[in-house]
Amino acid sequence: MKRLCVGLIILSAALLQGCSYPDAAQIEQKDNRPAIGISGAPSGAMLYVDGLEMGLANQWDGKKTVLLVESGTHLVEVKSASGKVLHSETIFLSGSTTKVLSLQL
Repeated sequence: MKRLCVGLIILSAALLQGCSYPDAAQIEQKDNRPAIGISGAPSGAMLYVDGLEMGLANQWDGKKTVLLVESGTHLVEVKSASGKVLHSETIFLSGSTTKVLSLQL
């Protein structure tokens, strides 16, 4: 009986060890890619980067959310819902730079 109790204690300790959380510092990952934000985009305007549609421009506000891109030169365009180009700019980004484009419409 004594051996059974000792065995249960060891088994319980082993199972509880598996339930511990890892140190947050060990699992934190930071993305160091450059990012783009759009400020002042009208409702319904779409963001295009290098000809690819990235979604509604105002969702990438540069404060809460940014669009991560690869380092290099990018053509950034904001188009109205009807397809009219509201802003077009070629930018170079590298490192962990965040570029927020302000639309003055």
